[in-house]
Amino acid sequence: MASKTAPTREAPSSRVKKVGHIDVSLDGGGCVRAIRLAGRPLYLTSDREQLRRQFRGEALTPPPAVSDLYAHVSTDAIIKANPDCYYYDDRLGTLVLRSLGNGGYVEPGEIRKGGFGLLFAGDGWGEGSSREVAVLALLYAGIGAVFAPSITPIHRQNLINNGMFPITEERVARRLAAGEEIGVEELIHGFDALSTRVLLRGGLFPYLEARSRGEETSPPIETAPRPMTIAEKIGARHMTTRYGAIAPGDAGFLGVDSAFSHDYTTAPSAAMVRMALGRAPKVKNPAAIHSFPDHLALASGLPGISAEAIEGIRDLREGQRRFSEESGIRFHATATGGSRGICHTVVREEIALPGQVVLGTDSHTCSAGALNCLAYGIGNTEIACVWEHAEVVAKVPQTVRIEMTGNLPPSCTAKDAVLELARRGKATGIFTGRVMEFGGPGLATLAFEEQAVLSNMAVECNALTAIMEPTEPMIAYLVERRGLARAEVERMTVAPDPGAKYVETIALDLSAVGALVAKPGHPGNGVPRREVKGARIDVAYAGSCTAGDLTSISMYAKVLAGRKVSVPTFIQYGSERVREEAIKRGIHATLLAAGVQVITEPGCGACINAGPGGPQRGQVAISATNRNMPGRMGDGDAYLANPLVVAASAVLGRIAGPEDLP
Repeated sequence: MASKTAPTREAPSSRVKKVGHIDVSLDGGGCVRAIRLAGRPLYLTSDREQLRRQFRGEALTPPPAVSDLYAHVSTDAIIKANPDCYYYDDRLGTLVLRSLGNGGYVEPGEIRKGGFGLLFAGDGWGEGSSREVAVLALLYAGIGAVFAPSITPIHRQNLINNGMFPITEERVARRLAAGEEIGVEELIHGFDALSTRVLLRGGLFPYLEARSRGEETSPPIETAPRPMTIAEKIGARHMTTRYGAIAPGDAGFLGVDSAFSHDYTTAPSAAMVRMALGRAPKVKNPAAIHSFPDHLALASGLPGISAEAIEGIRDLREGQRRFSEESGIRFHATATGGSRGICHTVVREEIALPGQVVLGTDSHTCSAGALNCLAYGIGNTEIACVWEHAEVVAKVPQTVRIEMTGNLPPSCTAKDAVLELARRGKATGIFTGRVMEFGGPGLATLAFEEQAVLSNMAVECNALTAIMEPTEPMIAYLVERRGLARAEVERMTVAPDPGAKYVETIALDLSAVGALVAKPGHPGNGVPRREVKGARIDVAYAGSCTAGDLTSISMYAKVLAGRKVSVPTFIQYGSERVREEAIKRGIHATLLAAGVQVITEPGCGACINAGPGGPQRGQVAISATNRNMPGRMGDGDAYLANPLVVAASAVLGRIAGPEDLP
């Protein structure tokens, strides 16, 4: 499948280049000086008729208030997981935002045909997946600048890395929409020094090329010694510092211990290097780079999948295999090319270690934070940077401390605790762009794989990542499951310094956490289970990187033993190791006896609408996965709940807890 360069080009006789329908004026050194809107502003209103008027060529006078703009637009809404994410050419520009509100707001091609260059949206723009094709789709449609009061960190960095302009100051965006030229000093307000240089150079690849020529330098961080959080201590060991310390807001290059990509992102990332640099990607340390054919492993089983989608999948997976073989990176495939496990699960089982920096082209890379390492999601351009240089541009984030006490009540799991935090995150923005540091005596009461549920869903709280204080369950996991010596593990672990500074500290009493269910539309839509108890469901889905571990699989079996499901129920293993252990312990047989359709090849599947089990149009699902944004799991609606609730609901055909079963 051919891939074309994004519509960013420089006019030969002037110092102006085009980024979508934005004119970018350059200075004598080729850096951004100012921008001007050459197209139209698009106000992404929650009023469909106002959107239709703009697509008909009308201007909205007066422009809508920010409160009237569509908020919490996820990357799943910007570009649909299936089949739109299978492309990495200019077709993306036709498909952008067609999944907004489960469809019907934007028809294919309307944004591209409208000549829009600046998009206005509400809070929480770019939530969810780290997929960089969401940015490319906007750019191919002509959008060169995006305004939203808050833009999630990974998506914001993806915009900057592709030479686009994220704007969070309404005053600046209104002036740009009115036709004013906006100087670069207003565009970079609030940016760290390194992100500023990347933006001025027109993206990450141009910046790295300038750096290789000696035109860009990154001096050591000058922060004086200070007490640090876990993330700060790990970051300080992996960045160039003068005094061995870093603080929130510092920026530089972060050394990477291991990194991974998957079948959505590997081939497009390699293609972007070829387009930008005119050569094949180089890999500095192949032994530390991993590739997983997990996201699309089950897509051929998706109901109604088209021949075009299958062709796109074949292209992505073949490109991934070819690059892995040519570069010498580790390709985590079976002998027949299938999936050995979901990347986040295998990273926990085999790769990540305490104190490391682990990056991946997936927002749920944060799952590895349960192992007391700094792990977060990055985009395609950034993974290419890691391939070539074993480091990436990074800004030190603020940290929120979650001090956990008590024990969870019966029928509650770590999923309920993180749904409560996601609810707070959506309502207040307290975690946006920050690290969630979990600790306190309550954390040690949770099994390690339950701790991993907390870290896995940190991104659903809009956090950059999560990281766990060392606990006995984590140490025992590394000793018993990874075969490491206890003394070795204890040497690796990182604890926060006494007196470390947190932007916020949250006391979370686990005994006060009740059973929650997130209503369709967002993981932050959590309500007490009693409010939705008895609601009809058509399908139940369990597994994924959030709830496909052995601890979760055991929960499903505990509820389903001796019972039968009354709706189609799918359970998916997170890895081959989980599957084999489930078979060995008799859990697999218990699930089959209950009438469950067990998915034996471990892949992402219905969690990203790329496999059987997701709700079709008109259907309602209950799921133990991590996301339920519109279009994420399919064209139907999905509730999120803990594994015990999902299993009990599957038996009764309505939302229920295990205590409701006869």
